[in-house]
Parts: sequence; structure tokens; C-alpha cells
Amino acid sequence: MDFSELGENIREFFSQRQKAALLSSLLLLFFCAALVAIILIPQNKTPPSVKFKSEPLEADQELLLPQGVSMPEEYATSRETKEKWSEDDVREWLSPPSGEALQKLSSANDALVRKITEAAP
Repeated sequence: MDFSELGENIREFFSQRQKAALLSSLLLLFFCAALVAIILIPQNKTPPSVKFKSEPLEADQELLLPQGVSMPEEYATSRETKEKWSEDDVREWLSPPSGEALQKLSSANDALVRKITEAAP
């Protein structure tokens, strides 16, 4: 099928149906007009700009600070370390282990040493 045969078929179709030809022509014309209107009519709509008015802040009351994390008075967040503890510091901060705790620690260490030496060649 070549173009001349296709054109002949279209002419024959529209010659038999004049209403269809008129309706198709009108739709094509309206489509072209709408396309031209969309292209040629400038679309320069600028979005509305919003301007905020901000008045300077005038404090009518004293500003309150937010409550932070509460810490007890005796809690020290940092301290200077001494090179050597005094006897009072040792008594305050260290508690000597009981005899039972020392015996458990000794047994655990002995078991660990035994396990290591048994695995050695």
C-alpha cells in the first residue's frame, strides 16, 4: 500500500460520510487553535509574594531561663586528681575485698592458668 492509495481511501471514506468529515475538520481546527493559543499567550503569572511584618520584640517581663537537668549540690562534674591518695581517701573510696571474694578470684585465676598451660605444647 502506497501513499496515493491511502489518500484515495481517505477521500472515498469522507466523500461517503460528509458529517464525519465536517466533524473531523472542526475538531482538528479547534485543536490547532487551542495549541496556538497555549503557545502564543504568555504565561507570565507570578506567584503572589507574602510579606511578613515583624515588629521588634519588646519584653514586658523578665525572661526566664528553661530548667535544666537538676544535679545535687554535692555532685562534682570534674575534679583535680591527686598524684597520691591519702589514707582518708583510701578509706572513703575503696572497700577491701572480703576473704571469700579473694578466694573466688584466686580459684578463677588458677583455673585460667591451668587451661592455658594444658593447651600449650
